[in-house]
Amino acid sequence: LSTLDQLLAETLSPTTDAPSNDSTKVPFVQVPEEEWTKQSNSKCVQLGYGGAACPSVCCGSPHGNDNTNYALNSRHAVIGNAMGDAKQLFLYGVSDSINGMDAYRAVCGGSTTKTMPTCVSKWAGTDYNPLTNNCNTFTSTILKCVYGLSDAKPNLGISDMVNVACPMEKRDDGMDVQQCLIPVMTTSLSDAAGEVMADE
Repeated sequence: LSTLDQLLAETLSPTTDAPSNDSTKVPFVQVPEEEWTKQSNSKCVQLGYGGAACPSVCCGSPHGNDNTNYALNSRHAVIGNAMGDAKQLFLYGVSDSINGMDAYRAVCGGSTTKTMPTCVSKWAGTDYNPLTNNCNTFTSTILKCVYGLSDAKPNLGISDMVNVACPMEKRDDGMDVQQCLIPVMTTSLSDAAGEVMADE
């Protein structure tokens, strides 16, 4: 997107800490629709969560081919009741070290290994609650606990009232951090790191 560098440099203050003293900086910016609708390459990883009649870890967060090869201009959503025609896209920051596949493993990997704590929820379909454990809670978890960004979102009302508490974990260097760590994989992923975005 031609305007992303400009949006990052001029207006974005991506942090989970207290707001910047610079009143011109914000935790996220809306990407103009005329920019993201031009992006038809299937190079994004779509992350989301919704209710389903399944009790297994992360079964409420699909991670199939459609999700791991997602075109930014797609109006398909993880949750069935989302209005794709009303999609808006927000930019929170850029990561050179954590890609979408890593973010999924950070949220879902801790629920399936004995060495890592659950990342806020097990994200099973049956864990879904419209007020306390929903798609907005999942988005907040990814933004705050994986990427270390603000979990602020644009006026989503009663469905976005949970203040996510990230688990305390110990990094390989022995330092305690409040985040969801990415499990070490024995096989490598060829997915490239990229922009951290959330679509509503």
